[in-house]
Amino acid sequence: MVPYNNSSKLIIQHAASSVLTTDASSDGHTPPGNRSLAGSQADDDDDTYVDQQLFFVTSYSDFDKLAHGPRGHAGKYTLRVYRFYANDGALVLLHINGEAANVINPAFSRFHPRLNVVYTCTEDIEENGKIFAYQIEKDGSLLQIGEVDAGGTSTCYLTIDRDQRNLIAVNYWDSSLVVIPLSKTTGEFNGPIKSIYDPRQGKAMQAAAKKHGGVNHSNNDDSTIAQRQVDPHSHALVLDPFEGCVAYVPDLGKDLVREFWYDKESGRIGCEINTLPSGLSTGKPDGPRYFEFHPKFNVAYVVNELSSTVAVFSIDRELLSEIARAAKLKKPMDEFKGRSTLKLIQSIKTVPSAFPTKLNTCGRICVHQSGRFVIVSNRGHESLAIFRVKQSHGCSGKTRKGTLAQVGFFHTRGETPRHFQFDHSGQFLIVANQDSDTIAVFSFNLTSGEIKYSGNEYRVPSPNFVCSCPINDRDGGDEDQLELEKVGNRIRISEEDNASTIPTSVEFDHSKKAVESELEIARKEIAELKKQISSMTVTTESLTVN
Repeated sequence: MVPYNNSSKLIIQHAASSVLTTDASSDGHTPPGNRSLAGSQADDDDDTYVDQQLFFVTSYSDFDKLAHGPRGHAGKYTLRVYRFYANDGALVLLHINGEAANVINPAFSRFHPRLNVVYTCTEDIEENGKIFAYQIEKDGSLLQIGEVDAGGTSTCYLTIDRDQRNLIAVNYWDSSLVVIPLSKTTGEFNGPIKSIYDPRQGKAMQAAAKKHGGVNHSNNDDSTIAQRQVDPHSHALVLDPFEGCVAYVPDLGKDLVREFWYDKESGRIGCEINTLPSGLSTGKPDGPRYFEFHPKFNVAYVVNELSSTVAVFSIDRELLSEIARAAKLKKPMDEFKGRSTLKLIQSIKTVPSAFPTKLNTCGRICVHQSGRFVIVSNRGHESLAIFRVKQSHGCSGKTRKGTLAQVGFFHTRGETPRHFQFDHSGQFLIVANQDSDTIAVFSFNLTSGEIKYSGNEYRVPSPNFVCSCPINDRDGGDEDQLELEKVGNRIRISEEDNASTIPTSVEFDHSKKAVESELEIARKEIAELKKQISSMTVTTESLTVN
């Protein structure tokens, strides 16, 4: 049994436009510059840092242990820490850690929302994954503060619950979901697994690993898909940001989004409330991979890996509140079975309509922090698909807040963009091109949503995840800060129809109950903008007269 905390706490220290279908506009960023290591060291010696944002990048190290088949080079070290410079989008390598024999195939990381702690988990389809906890310092060095068994194989996703008392891990290969207690003060593991959910109910896996005659999960042909969908394959777990009591789990193996009651008090995955298709139910596989909420609207997005689509769902806030109240009163959850908090309102393709779907699989989906854009990585098309989020209802009443419209497809200057991450300003994004052994930095136009290559590219063996770590002076016992970090009220969407075409985009009409209230809000916003414009006009005239 692996100990859940590392008592030794060892520390190691070591000294042009890319658009395919549209033209990226100028975004005002200065050209990239060169940074010397000497300059970086000078910054490290100073207590005041120009930019405290670090990026924690992980690499694959043993391809035979994976369900899929990377084509780059295996890393001898699997953990890297970079400092990011926002004036030109440059990265400087600060630290290398994670010998391949000890930290095998780390592939998903999570930065603690309040502490300078980063967690990373390992992929292994034959042996249980491991979850490592590191305290990350301002100079980029990593202090391992814990290690715990993940309770399942090919660990692929980590979530920290709303009260930051538990870490929930998802295991792709055997589809299990586990809950591990955390110290609220230090972020260390507070014990081994305290809850586990097995959707297979103890049944053996039917599919074989690729080295034992199984398929390569990187492919998307019919025979591969048939084997990938013989067994359930949980790929993520996201808690609702409103009540924190419903866990959404995309099951790539069964083409479903599963809704679970999450018992916040005891920290366990409770009963399965509902399942629903992750797309249009056309009879063709979708393969849901990740699930993301919009930061303002009652909308969630599911990226379907196999069909190269994004499914947009409206959220039933009333039902979520009802579930939360029932849980607080210790009522049985059986009364909510078969009732979904999600309703499909749109499906939109992530690749050009003429591009063969079988030659692409989707990677990450991300909602930009502004709430104005959704970005998806395409592995095969080698691009980022960027969508504009509709911020209001159209004058005709046929558009819907939170639904998507295509901006364009932008080449990532590498192969198999498995993951990408924005800096904290939202004006740069870093792409991990897994099979070309590179990470590339792009500037992001906050107005148009287009990206432009910064000229900054770095060699990293089989990069698979980029984790943003904005280091700050943090107090582990700051309850006020914890309350501020909890998600507050969100804007409710109404549900009118949309005249988008199939198969590029499909939307659905369910009701029109909130149109009038949303129109009233829009009128008030327009009136306020008119006042601001009028004030600016008066100021300009005054300056002219003087």
